[in-house]
Formats: sequence, structure tokens, C-alpha cells
Amino acid sequence: MQFSATVTTVTRETIVPSVSDTVLQGNVGLLRLLGYAKRWRSGFRLDVPVKYQKSTAGGIVEVGGTLDTTRKVTRVKMQFEPQRLHKPVVVDDIEIAVNEGDERVLELVATEMDSIAQDLTDDLGGYLYTGTAATGLSFDSILNAADDSTNFGTYGALARATYTTLKGYYAASIGNIAISDLATAFNSVKIGSENPSLILTTPSIWTGYEALLQPTVRAGYATNGYPQVTRTGQVSSQQALRGDIGFDSVFYRGAPVVEDEKCTSQKVFFVTESHFSFYGIDLPSRLGYTKFNTSDRNVKGPQALPIPKGFNWSEMLRPSDQPAQVGHLYYIGNFVSDDPRRQGQLAGVTD
Repeated sequence: MQFSATVTTVTRETIVPSVSDTVLQGNVGLLRLLGYAKRWRSGFRLDVPVKYQKSTAGGIVEVGGTLDTTRKVTRVKMQFEPQRLHKPVVVDDIEIAVNEGDERVLELVATEMDSIAQDLTDDLGGYLYTGTAATGLSFDSILNAADDSTNFGTYGALARATYTTLKGYYAASIGNIAISDLATAFNSVKIGSENPSLILTTPSIWTGYEALLQPTVRAGYATNGYPQVTRTGQVSSQQALRGDIGFDSVFYRGAPVVEDEKCTSQKVFFVTESHFSFYGIDLPSRLGYTKFNTSDRNVKGPQALPIPKGFNWSEMLRPSDQPAQVGHLYYIGNFVSDDPRRQGQLAGVTD
């Protein structure tokens, strides 16, 4: 309806006191990793010692025999370098001024900071699936951790052809997803009693896997709702309805299968989270950096994180040539697997 100036000159519009996100996508894989992020304590590089072979020295000694004193080298160090991802928060002085007083619906600086923090997290979520190597201008990722040297011949600066135990599981040209594909990948990643703890895929592949489940299982989900995978674990759908924020999941051998809109198309990733982490660097307060917690501000929903390791805020600074305030948000660190054998992926899945 078009109102005339008779009304619009004496009546204000109503602004909904929240900002609805119509751009960003789900980020369940990243949120899980940030929920268990580890601190990169110090050092220009993160070295991860790994055992790459078994000692062949020793053996049965007969009466009067000679002891083997051969010393066998069994360990080597993977090497990872930190990366820094940043976004600026820029607010003009006059914008801050006109945002004051009774006419303010949302606080400008806080709203802008929240929005940029979401954008930064969304960018990092993309690198989780597309990062190529820490030696260049890119993060490492589950993409190169879960590879058998088909696409990434090195991992942690070590050649997989030489150190074969650094190969993840990789299967290409899968086509239509089948239970047998999941079984082979699961068995290849499973070592001892430790199974993959999270299976990430695209929404369309997730729907395809759901269709493979037994009718009684699908009926159970329809009746009781989907279990929810949260930032730090799994809860029932009933708990989620009471306020816990989560993502729908189905299960394979006890591991939640979750649809992540950031996941690369035609991919299914098997992640053992105890051996794949985000290591974050926290910048010191003496350099002017502070912690910025989106969960205390306007952000609601899955993007409202407690302060994750590696997330840094520079505070608002005043440039010498601009009537404005500029701050910078950073994620600093890298995605690291200390045992790539426990990560896997299916590629070329028809979706």
C-alpha cells in the first residue's frame, strides 16, 4: 500500500530491532572444531612429532646369543605454519553521532562488529573445506588432511610417498552413494577402538543417505525429530526444542552424519575430531588486542560463539587521514591433523 505524504511526513516507519541474515550459510563443521580448538602456545611454527614406522630391532635371543643393539629411527616431525584471516570494521564518526539518542533502534558499532564477525567466521568455514597448504596463502584443511597423495603429495611438509602413514583415506568417482561406500571409508579410518566422530557432507548427499536408511529408522526420526549435533556434542531433539542450538543429524555406526552447507560439492568427509583440530593464536593484550564475544551482543543462533581460540579483536583505532574509527577482527592459526590416517573422504559422489 502506498501512503501519501499526509501520513509519511508525520509518522515514522517501524524498524525490527534485529538483523536477519539472508546471506551466510551453515557452518557446522567449523563450529565443532572451534568448540574444541586448541591453543597455539608459542613458536613461529607448530611441529607435530609422529611415529611413522615400527622398530625392527630386537627379537628372540637364544642361549649364549648376541643382543641386537641397532638403533632404529621411528619418529619425524610434521610442520605447520600459522595463517591470519582478517576483516575490518569501519564506522564513520558522523554515523556514530546520528545513531545516538532516542532514534536509535540498534547500536551501530555493536551491530556492525557482530555482522563482520559472522562474515569472518563464514570465510574460515570455507577454508576448512578448500584450504590447500599452510606454506602458501591458505590454511590447511580437511581436504588435504584426508588425502592419500592423489591431490596432495605432502602433508605437514612431509612427502607422503616417503612417509606412507601420513596418507588419509581417499576414494574418487563414487557416483550414487551406497552403504558399502560408507562402510569401506569408515573401516579405513577406524583404528583400534577409535572411530570417526563426525561425518560431514552436503545437504543433497545427506538427503540421499537418509533415503537409504531402513523405513523404521526414518519413521523414528519423523516421530521424535532428528537428533541435534551441537558445537560440543549431540543432544536429543527434545533438548534442542528447549533452547539448545544444533543441526539435524542422522547416524552411521554411531557417528553423526551432518549436512554442512559449506561442504564442497560431491564430497563426504569422515573426521576423527580427536586428531583434527584448529590451533589458534591469541594475540597479547599488551599489543592492544582484546577478546570480543559475539554471544554477549546481538548475534543469536549458531554464529553466537563463546570466544574461540585464535579469534582476536584490535579495538577501534582512529586513522590519521579519516574521520572514522577502524578496528580489525582476526582468526589466526591453522587446521592440523596429528594423524591423517584417521581422516577420510569420498569424492565424486552424485548429488
